[in-house]
Amino acid sequence: MAGTADRLFASGIRWLQVRERELPDRELLGAVEAADRRGRESGATVVVNDRIDVARLAGVGVHLGEDDLPASVARALLDKEAPVGLSTHDAGAARTAFADPSSDYVAFGPVFASPTKPGRSPRGVEALAAVAREKTKPLVAVGGITVENLDSVFDAGADSAAVVGALAEGGRLEENSRRLLDRARRRTPSGRIYLVGFMGSGKTVVGRRMAERLGVPFVDLDTEIERTSGLTVRALFDEFGEPAFRERESVFLEGTEAIPDAVISTGGGSFVSDRNRGTIGRLGTPVHLDVPFAAIRSRLWGKTDRPLFGSVDHAAALFAERERFYRMSPLRVALTGSESIEQTTDRVLSAVYDPRERGGPKLTI
Repeated sequence: MAGTADRLFASGIRWLQVRERELPDRELLGAVEAADRRGRESGATVVVNDRIDVARLAGVGVHLGEDDLPASVARALLDKEAPVGLSTHDAGAARTAFADPSSDYVAFGPVFASPTKPGRSPRGVEALAAVAREKTKPLVAVGGITVENLDSVFDAGADSAAVVGALAEGGRLEENSRRLLDRARRRTPSGRIYLVGFMGSGKTVVGRRMAERLGVPFVDLDTEIERTSGLTVRALFDEFGEPAFRERESVFLEGTEAIPDAVISTGGGSFVSDRNRGTIGRLGTPVHLDVPFAAIRSRLWGKTDRPLFGSVDHAAALFAERERFYRMSPLRVALTGSESIEQTTDRVLSAVYDPRERGGPKLTI
């Protein structure tokens, strides 16, 4: 179970409900505690299904069914910050759950036919919408939810969606998590996301993948400057000097205001400029890809297209000089340099969407 939790949290899932009826109590408690430790490291929330006793011992929240002990009992026994959720299957029960002062959120379903809800007929999105019109707390849609019907439950008014089968399909846990999360993220405008960091930190490849997953344009400032000038960055440096290049870079950066939603890869020196930091702060969200210099050195060694990578010593000094400016970015993703493009993209998307609490829909399992 701990391995599954690690994989889910790494791909961006931020709410995990432990549903396990076969484990002995001792093993269940250990599994919940381990999942919670990993969840806290990722900023994720863990709740346990049905078992108030396990929730109390593990220090987590609990999700209760209609036949379980009432929410008031859970609230009296659990930490005041521990979430308490209630499952409901009809409008009357949902109304009662919304009115219960001891509950923090209400789940309704099954919305669609689901093997995890045997014996219960699907309620449909119309019933979900009727419940949503009366909600006074976050509403979680449950039952048979897939990437294909995810939009419909959010359109009906659900704040979150519980997914089990869709995550496990084909054993492709990470791939399925990304597809579901990206579908949910696309519902909230990304705005302009500016990737900043030293040359070789992966801004271009990661930025392009982020844009693909969010369905927004990707802009690489250096590429745009080269395209419009007809010269490479190195040639521009050689012919006109660095100050002229930086002025051109600032003008192009200001021009990104014309694109309301985009992922923009900036040059390695862009964020050093007060003017550029002001532009980025005004237009969007900067994210620092913080990669150790040792990893960058191995990536760039032998390449000749970087005008400021004249030698390792010069690049190391430049890295140290610029690092304090990169750290002015409000969002920072610390990387080792060994992550795959997909793993890095997961980390950056989580940094952008989670801390800002943008009000977009969320996924649970």
